[in-house]
Amino acid sequence: MVTTAVRFFIKNLLTFLLPMLIPLVVLSALSAFLTQQYVVHGIKSNNMNMLKQTKENIELLFNEQNALNLHIIASTTQFMNLKDMLNKPLPSAEDYQQLAVLKNFIDSPSIASSYIDSIYIYLNNDNQRYISSVTGGFIELGEDPDHLWFDSYQKHAHHEEIWTESRKIPRYNLNDEIEYADVITMYRHFKVSDDNTGVIVLNIKREYIERRLNDLATAKGQLLAVVDQQGSVIFHNNAKYELSSEEMQQVISSKNSSVTTQTSNEEALIHMIYSETYDWTFISVTPKQSLYTALTRLLRIGAVLMVMALVAALLLAFQLTKKNYADLKIIMSILNAAEKGKPLPLHRSKGNNVYSQIIRSLLQNFIEHNYMRVQLSESQYKTQAAQFAALQSQLNPHFLYNTLETIHWKAAGYTDGPNELTSIVEHLSDILRYSLDGQNGLVPLNVEIANTKSYIAIQKTRYGERFDIWWEYEEELEKYQVLKLIFQPLIENSLQHGLSRSDQKLAVKIKIQRHGNLLRLAVIDNGDGISEERMVELRTRLFSDTADANHIGLINTQRRIQLAYGHRSELCIKSRPGRGTLIDIKLPIS
Repeated sequence: MVTTAVRFFIKNLLTFLLPMLIPLVVLSALSAFLTQQYVVHGIKSNNMNMLKQTKENIELLFNEQNALNLHIIASTTQFMNLKDMLNKPLPSAEDYQQLAVLKNFIDSPSIASSYIDSIYIYLNNDNQRYISSVTGGFIELGEDPDHLWFDSYQKHAHHEEIWTESRKIPRYNLNDEIEYADVITMYRHFKVSDDNTGVIVLNIKREYIERRLNDLATAKGQLLAVVDQQGSVIFHNNAKYELSSEEMQQVISSKNSSVTTQTSNEEALIHMIYSETYDWTFISVTPKQSLYTALTRLLRIGAVLMVMALVAALLLAFQLTKKNYADLKIIMSILNAAEKGKPLPLHRSKGNNVYSQIIRSLLQNFIEHNYMRVQLSESQYKTQAAQFAALQSQLNPHFLYNTLETIHWKAAGYTDGPNELTSIVEHLSDILRYSLDGQNGLVPLNVEIANTKSYIAIQKTRYGERFDIWWEYEEELEKYQVLKLIFQPLIENSLQHGLSRSDQKLAVKIKIQRHGNLLRLAVIDNGDGISEERMVELRTRLFSDTADANHIGLINTQRRIQLAYGHRSELCIKSRPGRGTLIDIKLPIS
């Protein structure tokens, strides 16, 4: 038995020691070689990849301006009309309707993108008016405290298509006091026609971009910065390492992608990427001291780990040998007792050993037995629930249809023909038949639209001309399947919250579009909108399991969509107080 214990110890020691010790020895032996051959190259590759990623991400943020420019080019007539509106002393009501369309054009990206502070569009006009995502309607130069952008436009308009500036935008707060927003402003010159030119002004929040730079994994003290051709830093992370303006200009003028330079602080490894689109240089400055510090620590850690590996292997081998020897003695005693027909000895075991596994196996069998009992109980419960549902289903829906038909003919008899009441009964009968038929899944879009129009007709009878509803979709979309009763709760929500205002007629637009493999259903109204605090609360309740009596239609719709389509669907709510609410649903189609 003693010889067996020694063999267990040697085997366990080699099992633990070799996998830990050999990689550590190899790592320590090759660390110096890897330092000379690969570290600098690896740092350069990582930094260049990081700069490329940073360049692509930042340029992607500013690409919103390209989309605006393309829309302007594609909408020449609209922007020609915009110039006529800007030149008029007093725009007409029709002009304000067209302006609302253009305002949505710049408001949408400003609202949807958290990194955009504001967007201005200016067409050369006699009244020096422009449209802004910050305010409604036209705004004249001088009415808003931010007017320095116009001076920059006049300075650059004739010789540059795109240019950027670092600015602090003045704004009035709720107390009519001036506050400043730190932004990077990108200007893009555009041309509607030969004699109609203007500028798109895109203000990006500096804090957002610098926060993105700080999120990148960098070396200790590594500086990431975006610099213009004058050597001025546009963005940078929170690294303590800094370059002076003269050093920065010298680095940019070298035109090399990788530079090792001795700065006023210490020797540093510098990498650069140039952006031709915006005339910027993306720079990474890594102090060499931080590189060699990491490698020195690696060697020290390697030596400590080898000692720890040896000690740990000895301890683990001793403990495992002790445990194996004890298990072997227990197994032998049980076998001997079984062979001699004696009662099996009882052993109290601790930890994760053979007897623990046996106990777990017995527990597993016991749990499986109980699980089968639970399944049987659930089966009995489902059977009872099915019987209860069968009893409930004995209420024949034809009784409801026949009753409504009787009311219809009685109402028609009082006026010797159809009247307003008979129309309501007809629409209600259609809705009930649609709701109570056996089809609870997907229906063609045209069937859902027809049922929704019956619901709208009843609400029209109730509210009269206090609201209008428009449908916008192409007939070819009617063939696609949608979830049954998907529009009614959304329209009901708009009417419930939008008709509370008595000073303005409620307008509801239902827009249906196809985007690739998605069908987009949008319900837009011009009601009171929802405050930011209420939106946070609504979104929290919308995607939770708790009910909300004020928005049960929205919650019901969200849950039905998730059950029918899963993660492939999406329900989104956007709202601005005093401007209205948008409920946007995206459903997968085949």
